[in-house]
Amino acid sequence: MHDETVSADRLVAQARSYLGVPWRHQGRTRAGIDCAGLVVLVARDLGLADYDSTAYGRRAQGQGFVEHFRSQMDGVAVPEARGGDVLVFADQAYPCHCGFLTERFGTPHLLHAHALRRQVIEEPYAGEWRSKVKFAFRFRGVSE
Repeated sequence: MHDETVSADRLVAQARSYLGVPWRHQGRTRAGIDCAGLVVLVARDLGLADYDSTAYGRRAQGQGFVEHFRSQMDGVAVPEARGGDVLVFADQAYPCHCGFLTERFGTPHLLHAHALRRQVIEEPYAGEWRSKVKFAFRFRGVSE
């Protein structure tokens, strides 16, 4: 789908353009977006992928949530994830949340559509997030 390489910095800048967008389950516009929608729209904006799936519920069941990422991106070891990579998190047993790994002031951050905060936010990647991360993915065609 892409004709040129996209830098990780450009990907992060595009993701940041969604900061403050309201959270909406299965949302796919700037009027409302969920965590998967954020990844889908950033990928579309940059010509990295056009695949989408809304075949997921509010409560995670099985591994279906992760199949979307596996089909469009390359898996990377979580400790090797870098800015612009997509992290996938699990609550209890099943993958249920995702966001972009970013960096601010030399510290890892997570940029994601947060249901409880009702919008796209960027916050330190620390605490419970580090214990819940299960997978990391990198879009094909993204350079450092």
